[in-house]
Parts: sequence; structure tokens; C-alpha cells
Amino acid sequence: MTKRTFTNRRYLDAVNDHIVIFDGAMGTSIQKYHLSAEDFGGTQYDGCNDYLVITRPDVIEAIHQSFLDVGSEAVETNTFRSNRLTLAEYGLQDRTLEINRTAAQLARRVCDRVAAATGIPRFVAGSIGPSGKLPSGSDPDLSNITFEELAAIFYEQAQGLTEGGADVLLVETSQDILEVKAAIVGINRYFEDAGVRIPLQVQVTLDTTGRMLFGTDISGALATLEALPIDVIGMNCSTGPEYMTAPIKYLVENSHLPISVLPNAGLPINVDGEAVYPMEPEPFSHMVAEFARWGVGIVGGCCGTTPEHLKLLYKEVHGREYVETLTPSQKETLTPDPSPQGEGR
Repeated sequence: MTKRTFTNRRYLDAVNDHIVIFDGAMGTSIQKYHLSAEDFGGTQYDGCNDYLVITRPDVIEAIHQSFLDVGSEAVETNTFRSNRLTLAEYGLQDRTLEINRTAAQLARRVCDRVAAATGIPRFVAGSIGPSGKLPSGSDPDLSNITFEELAAIFYEQAQGLTEGGADVLLVETSQDILEVKAAIVGINRYFEDAGVRIPLQVQVTLDTTGRMLFGTDISGALATLEALPIDVIGMNCSTGPEYMTAPIKYLVENSHLPISVLPNAGLPINVDGEAVYPMEPEPFSHMVAEFARWGVGIVGGCCGTTPEHLKLLYKEVHGREYVETLTPSQKETLTPDPSPQGEGR
């Protein structure tokens, strides 16, 4: 693996030292505020969660604080859909840099304040979600953007997040391996042009059959991604931890990179037209903590996970050293304790 020189590697230093705990669901937390169109800046922006870093920074700051208060070390910026393509749905494409930079600055302020009060470093993870487009090569009948166009989209988002103070860039909820490659190319072009480098963490999303959107399984994803300039590989979203057992086991046994796992709070169920994630904090934290015992170095939550989920996860893994490799006999024991799944939101 090629050695890379970082201008900020605090996050990787922490990962190499102990289990790093991420935050939980931003979207789930925002929903609990029952915000109006006015909160979003008007009806034309209603529902654009990412724009809240401009219109209601106090809400986003409070959400970051809620996860830091229960022990999370890293918080994700509220920028999952803050690329030029998706922001264009609200006419905000020309504010892409501003929104990403502002989101990272906001998270940076909260993290620095908590770090100063506790003496424990806190990290800003710049969230970069899918573009919503399919690059040429994914499926010729469905493709609607070129690889180079996509790389430029991710370059811009990486610039805003890094300039705003992110400690790590997080390409997450990735369903198309070709789009992931475009993101990695664009981000690394920005690093080279700007003369900076922070860690790059890439997380794929697998369905209940263990595959990405166009059929890539975890072995294919790992083979592709380990050959590229990334620093952490992982999984998030789509399913709860109960469906991640086999691919996580594969990563633990075969990856040379640190591994991250941020599951949903179970598979969503429809309750009165609303997606509800039913896994309660206790079984969630127990299963994710078990993954950490296997050798996963970064844990946290995705859709449906609340500060209570992360509070219990913190209690289970805080202070545990990161175990990079397991012995063959330890790997044979990689079977989670199937705790019963709870009911509720």
C-alpha cells in the first residue's frame, strides 16, 4: 500500500489507537424538530436538510452536540446531499462550496468546544453521499453523466468540506462502485491541487442479499477499493447490523485497511406512511460492539439511530484498543450474539 503524507492525520492516529465512535442519524434527528417551510428558508427549499446549516444552524449544532454529549468522537457534517447535482433540485447549485464549507465550520466549532471542555479530541467527518446519477459504464441504458463530470462534482464538495475544517472525508452510502471510483478520483485531484491531504473513508451499502446496486459483492468492492488511494473501508445504511455479519466477517479477514461499520437501526418498516427503524438501542449497541470485538475499528449508526443508541454503544466499546488483526482461532468465533430485536422508533 502506497504511503501517503497527510497535512492532518489526527483522525487516523485515533483510529490506530482505539475504537473510534461516530454519531448517529442526522435525518432522524432533524425530523424530531418538526421544522416548517420557514425554517428551511421558504417553500422553495422545504425539505432540503442540508440548507439548514444556513437557515437554522442552531438546530444542526444542537444535533451534533447531542451525539458528542453521549460519547461520540466523530460527527458527520449535514452535507449528505450537498453536491451540485442534488442542490440544483432546490436552485442552490451555485452555493455548493458555501454550504459545504459552512457545514464543516459549524461541526468544527462544536467539536472544538467539546474537545476543550473534555480534553478528548473530536473529529469532523465531511459527509459525501451519492450524486443520484449513474456514470457511463454502470449501465449503458441508464447512464446519464460521464465519469469525469462526476469526478468534478465530488472535487467541489471535497474542497468545501476540507476548507471548512473536516478531519476526514466520508464517501458514504455508496451503491455504485463506478461512482465511488469517480468520487475517489475527484477528491484526490482536489488534494493534489490544494496541496492538502486528510484521510478518506469510503463506505459501501449492501442490500439484504449482500450486493450493491449493480451486483457488486463485498469481495469485489474490497478488491476495487483497496487498490485506490483511500484510508478506511466500511459499510453503512441499507440494513441493520443483523444483515451485515457475513460481509463484515469478510472485511475483517481480508482487508488491510481499518474498517468502519455504521448500520441502520434495523430494516425500516412503514408506519402510517413513515419509515420507522425498529431496532432498540440495547440490541443495536450489543451487535455493533460485537463487530468491534472482531476487529472493526470505527463504529456508529446510520438511519434511525439516536443519541440513546450511541450512548449504549459508547458504554460497550469506550476505551477498547483497536485490534487490527485476529488470529485464525479468533476468526472462527465471528458469530454475533443474536439478541432479540426491540420494537418502536
